[in-house]
Amino acid sequence: NKISVIAETAWHHEGDFSFMVKLVHTLIETSNVDIIKLHLTLDIDEYMAEDHEAYDMLNNWLLSEAQWHEIITLIKASDKQLMLLFNDRKSIAFGMQYQPDFVEIHSVSLNDIKLLHCLRESINTEVKVFIGIGGCTLYEVEKAIQLLGSGNIVLMFGFQNYPTNYHDINFEKMRRIMSLFPQFEFGYADHCAWDEPYNELITVMGASLGCNYIEKHVTISYGIKRCDWNSAVSIDMINNTIKQIRVLESCNGDGQLKLNQAEKKYAQPGLLKKSVLLNRDVKKSEIFTLDQIDFKRTSQPIDHSQQDVLLFEGKQFKHDKLKNDPVYNTDFNQE
Repeated sequence: NKISVIAETAWHHEGDFSFMVKLVHTLIETSNVDIIKLHLTLDIDEYMAEDHEAYDMLNNWLLSEAQWHEIITLIKASDKQLMLLFNDRKSIAFGMQYQPDFVEIHSVSLNDIKLLHCLRESINTEVKVFIGIGGCTLYEVEKAIQLLGSGNIVLMFGFQNYPTNYHDINFEKMRRIMSLFPQFEFGYADHCAWDEPYNELITVMGASLGCNYIEKHVTISYGIKRCDWNSAVSIDMINNTIKQIRVLESCNGDGQLKLNQAEKKYAQPGLLKKSVLLNRDVKKSEIFTLDQIDFKRTSQPIDHSQQDVLLFEGKQFKHDKLKNDPVYNTDFNQE
């Protein structure tokens, strides 16, 4: 299955509409991401109290509905899919008009019963609902799933610790959680530092867990201080990471247990796998026993698996054979 890559924009615009338009345009025109994600906040007072240290800053960064309309329209007219993260009920009412491909509730809002109920009443069963579960307990995750009442859920790992130290990622924990919810899809939002030498490697490792979605903050101002710059990668970096993810997909294969053509060629008895050869001459009507054979690699063609030789025990040879001859199914009288 294809791993879809999400470009996260979040509050990176800092209220600068022209910057946001340029960022979205660049993502559409030059990036290979599949999904562009927007954080919709229209009612700051529902999102946070005035005593929060970021209240005044975020209040000044709010974009208008008209501005969001222009940005969403750009994405809808492109070949990218639209994801809307809702921070308040007003944003849900506004955003659902555009029939987003994906919607999300951030982990900071996972306990907001009113927000979850509002989203539940606003979506149909075909819309994929992402739930950010970074920094959340299993109890909180289970309650959110129950409140949403949707079977079309994606559990999204990852948290932004400005930036996230890779020692804190805990892939093993993610594997355990994935085993607890086999009915859902999963995603990994990587927030390693923009200048982390292993940034791309860590992202691909997250994808290798079996995730269906990978998310990265992407910027057109690489390394320049602004909101979420700590973990925002460049267009070139995200495109290179996607190339590596596509290699991973190719390595993943189809998961079928039967041997593919390359494996069959490798597993061919004789040239590679040891085959069954007689260690002495045998006569017609002689009874076959295991002490008559050795296992060796040979250039002679073989028509059975080595282990099938156990089926020949006690059978009579129907003709003479020489030492170092392979043992075939057709060498025995069929009873």
